[in-house]
Amino acid sequence: MADHIKAGAAANGKAPKAELREADVIAYLRRNPRVLLNNSDLLAAIAPDTRFETDTVVVDMQRFVVERLRRQVDDLKTSSDRLVTTTRSNMSLVERSMECALALIYSRDFEELAQVLHDDLPVHLGVDAISVAFESNSIPVDGSHMIRALPPGTVNALVGPDMSTRIRPDVEGEEMLYGNSAGLVRSDALVALPEGEGLPAGLFAVGCRSSGHFEDGQGTELITFLGHVTRYAVGRWWSLKL
Repeated sequence: MADHIKAGAAANGKAPKAELREADVIAYLRRNPRVLLNNSDLLAAIAPDTRFETDTVVVDMQRFVVERLRRQVDDLKTSSDRLVTTTRSNMSLVERSMECALALIYSRDFEELAQVLHDDLPVHLGVDAISVAFESNSIPVDGSHMIRALPPGTVNALVGPDMSTRIRPDVEGEEMLYGNSAGLVRSDALVALPEGEGLPAGLFAVGCRSSGHFEDGQGTELITFLGHVTRYAVGRWWSLKL
C-alpha cells in the first residue's frame, strides 16, 4: 500500500511530504512568537477549555495570552500616569520660577532683591541655599549683604574653563559661596555668569542639603535662566549700563 502511495506521488510530480513533528511546531513558534498574537482565530481553534484530564492540567493558551496582554496594558498605564505626574510637577515648577523671575526683575532695591533671592526662590525650587557672587572687591555697599565677593579666577576654578554650568552631586559647601549656610550644602548646581555690561565675572549657586539632589547629566536650563535673570536684576542696581 505504501508503495502505491509513493508511486502515485511520484507520478503526479510531487515528493511525499515529511511528517511534521510536534517539536518542529514548537521550534517554529519559538522563532516566530507573534504568529499566535497576529492570528487570534488560531487560539480559539486550538486552545481547549481549562479542565482536568487524567490528573493533568490542560493549559488554556488564550487565557495565558490575554493575561500577558493585560499585564502589558497595566504597565503602560502606570508609565503613563507617572509621565503625567512628572509633567505636571515640572510645569508647576516652571510657573513658580517664572513668578520669581518677575519678582527679581521688578525688585525696587537690593533689599527686595535679597528677599526674593534668599527667602522666596529657595522655597519655590525646594533647595536650601542660593547665592550670587562676583569676582570683585568693589561690591556695592547696599548689596554687600546679598552679593558675595570672590577672588579672581574662582569661577573658572569651580565651574571649569569654557564651561557655563557644573553639577556637583556630592560636595561640602564653600563658605565664600554660601556663608553661614555652607554647612547645609551637600549638593549644588553652579552657573557661570559672564563678564560684561559693567559687571565682573560671577557665579550663581543653588545648594541642597541632600547629597545627590543634583545629578550629573541633569538639565540645568531653568537654573541657568534664573541665574541670568538674577545677574540682570543685580546689574540694575550695580550699574546703569544694563
